[in-house]
Amino acid sequence: MDYLKDLEKHGVSLKEYPLLKVLDSFPISAQKPQHVKKFVPLEMHPWVLILQRALETFIGGEEKMKQMAKDAFCSWIRAYTAHRGDLKRIFMVKRLHLGHVAKSFGLKDQPSMVGRAFQVQAKKNKKDQKHHKGPMRKRKESGKPEHNQSKRRKQ
Repeated sequence: MDYLKDLEKHGVSLKEYPLLKVLDSFPISAQKPQHVKKFVPLEMHPWVLILQRALETFIGGEEKMKQMAKDAFCSWIRAYTAHRGDLKRIFMVKRLHLGHVAKSFGLKDQPSMVGRAFQVQAKKNKKDQKHHKGPMRKRKESGKPEHNQSKRRKQ
C-alpha cells in the first residue's frame, strides 16, 4: 500500500477492476465455461491455468525462446533491485518468490544460476555496507596499500 500512497502523491490514482470478471467472460474451448466458484484462488482459474500451460509449453519448446526468457528474467531482477531512495523500501527482492516471477516469464523453474548469483551479490553488498560506514575510498589497482595506510597500521 506504500506504493499506492506514493503514486497518489504524484497525482496517479488507481481503481481496481475485478480480474475474475474478465476471466469469466472468455469462453474455454469455444464453449461457455461453467461459472467458476468464487472461492477458487485466481491462480487456479481455468483460463489462468490454460494460459500458463500454453506459455510454458511455447517457451520450453524452443531453446532460443527459453534462453530469451531466462535473459529477460535476469534483466528484470537486476532492474527490480536497482530502485533507489524511497522506492527501495517498496521494491524489496527478498519479499519476492523468484519461482513465481520466473513463471511469469514462461519458465517452469527459477533459473538456479540467477538465484545463487543474486544471493551471493546480496551477501557481498551487505558485507560491504557493514565494513564501509563512511565514503568508500578507491584502492590502488596493484592491490598494494598506499604509503599513508601502511604508516597508520604500524602505529
